[in-house]
Amino acid sequence: MNRARSILFIILLSLTFGSAQAIIGSFKLNAPAIRAVDVDSNIPAGRAAGEYDIALLIGNRNYPREGIPNVDYAHNDLKTMRNYLQKTMGFRADNIIVEKDLTKGSFETLFGTAANPRGKLQRYLMAGESKLFIYYVGHGAPDPESGDGFFVPVDADPDYIANSGYKLATFYANLKRLPAKQTIVVLDACFSGRTQKGLLFKNVSPALLKVNESQFGLSSGAVFSSARGSQLSTWYPKKRHSMFSYYFFKGMQGAADSNSDGKITSGEMQHYVAKNVRYMAGRVAGKDQEPQMEGEKGLVLAHLR
Repeated sequence: MNRARSILFIILLSLTFGSAQAIIGSFKLNAPAIRAVDVDSNIPAGRAAGEYDIALLIGNRNYPREGIPNVDYAHNDLKTMRNYLQKTMGFRADNIIVEKDLTKGSFETLFGTAANPRGKLQRYLMAGESKLFIYYVGHGAPDPESGDGFFVPVDADPDYIANSGYKLATFYANLKRLPAKQTIVVLDACFSGRTQKGLLFKNVSPALLKVNESQFGLSSGAVFSSARGSQLSTWYPKKRHSMFSYYFFKGMQGAADSNSDGKITSGEMQHYVAKNVRYMAGRVAGKDQEPQMEGEKGLVLAHLR
């Protein structure tokens, strides 16, 4: 009798387990598939960068202060940019510095301060040989009183951005002091104080927010910015990236190579992203967004194989 009960229990247990597997299997079949994003795959191979070429990637996604929205796709952008840097732009993995969710102290540690411009980044560069690539995706904001632009660290208080942010003018001034052979900066951030979900500021009228356009002014280099000073940098939810970064990646896949010579120059990239971001930001988000570039148009970002 005990043996018969044991056999019956095993049969019932098997049937129950089988039903659970069938339910789970049915759920998997019916669940909507997450489609792969085109720029996250089919990343082309490119010529190797120099032995001492350095890349610094910063993605500020998570802003814990109440009222500051997260930059939802910042870490996605960061991951994909790293893949293009390694495979397409040819940077060595150990020459790529990746930083997530930087505080003001971390900005100062990397780039230095107005009083002490020697930051950690300087120690990575070989004087006269290193090319430097810097990418930032996250919030930016102006000081409502002066109009000066600031990076918004994750611990910043936008209403006191002059005290808690990292000033763009300091960033550029300290870059000029670095011994890099060439510097390329890609800023996927707007410095208007506007976000997809409204203003970063609590007690400031949008009409009072004026942004001074910062000048790069390096002897050799280029700066890409995702929007004009007063504009909003939009997202591309369907692609799970910011709009500007998505088209920068698309350009790196080869779409920006307008003369099909296997080289993607800074001028070609600017023409490509400006055209497509301007169109798609209006179409997808109903916003004006005009990417800008300052500097040399002939700099080669990647040699495609």
